Amino acid sequence: MEPMAALAGKFSAAFCLFCILCACAAQAQLSEAPYPPSPVIAGIKFDKSTWVKAAPGSDQFGTTWAADDNLYVAWGDGGGFGGTNKLGRVSLGVARIEGMPPNWRATNVWGGVNPLSRQKPIRGKTSSGVIAIGKAIYLYVVEQDVWTNNRLWVSTDFGLTWKDLGPVFNEPGAAFADPGILQFGRAYAGARDNYVYGYSEKPWADGLALFRVPKERLAERAAYEFFAGLAADGKPLWTKDIAKQKPVFRDPKGTEWGVSCVFHPVLKRYLLCVRHNGDSGEWGLFDAPEPWGPWTTVAYGKDFPEWTYTPDPNGASKNRPAWIHTFPAKWMSPDGKTMWHISDRGDQFNLMKVELILKQ
Repeated sequence: MEPMAALAGKFSAAFCLFCILCACAAQAQLSEAPYPPSPVIAGIKFDKSTWVKAAPGSDQFGTTWAADDNLYVAWGDGGGFGGTNKLGRVSLGVARIEGMPPNWRATNVWGGVNPLSRQKPIRGKTSSGVIAIGKAIYLYVVEQDVWTNNRLWVSTDFGLTWKDLGPVFNEPGAAFADPGILQFGRAYAGARDNYVYGYSEKPWADGLALFRVPKERLAERAAYEFFAGLAADGKPLWTKDIAKQKPVFRDPKGTEWGVSCVFHPVLKRYLLCVRHNGDSGEWGLFDAPEPWGPWTTVAYGKDFPEWTYTPDPNGASKNRPAWIHTFPAKWMSPDGKTMWHISDRGDQFNLMKVELILKQ
């Protein structure tokens, strides 16, 4: 029988080897990412014990933080909260989420089961094209079954009534037909400037486009400018001519619809969620000091637990992966480490707590 000290030494060596192998595996996955590791965030942990599901049959769930201190969530193809894939089904609905997880409550406002609004829902979709500015909430609604153009809708009474402001984008390659709008704080508080920024996975198969528009001129197509690369001093170039725009982000494995981005006010970083690799559900979480980069990688592909993104065999709709991932700014902790993750994996609302591992 070996002395305890020898056994302890062997166990310690084996444990160290295991840790090294795990670290190497994680590093190998990060090496497949299109950008180097984040200088600020070492990784992300998902707390499965906090996972709750709601709104079976609905999907997407783009979010924004409104002036009434509630989140507003836009969903598609379902009955929303309290509904199912058939019960209360609408093409596009809006719900209000009150409180802070784990103590939260959702109410359908426009569309779905027992909505507060008496206004008839409309056909169309928006993935992350929802934004609250001041006392208004805006939706970029892409045309149902066409997917190449959109119209802007606005509500000034927190979703009870909506007004069509008219068409905005109808561009070659469907650019910005379903934009992912950059989120800041409550009612757009904490924004870096007077502009609203929005990303598009079109017109490229492996890149993202970026627009900016003065926040008071969202309905004016002529007011939009597009990222056209970086100047010699590293500052962004902007153009009114969309044909001259350039990608603000690249991933050889592809860029899929459902892009979302939020400003993290503690870390002073922009967190960008981008799917890749088709219907696998694989995605990447990237960060940068500016909306245009330079991008670095927090986690990518199989760095994430598979139960957070892969096709769900037990979801409301069998084998639906997560199309969209969001981290609402309202639910970020004061120390910047805790966030809450929303996804539509399985064709339902999924909510769970996550922890950012910060570098020293």
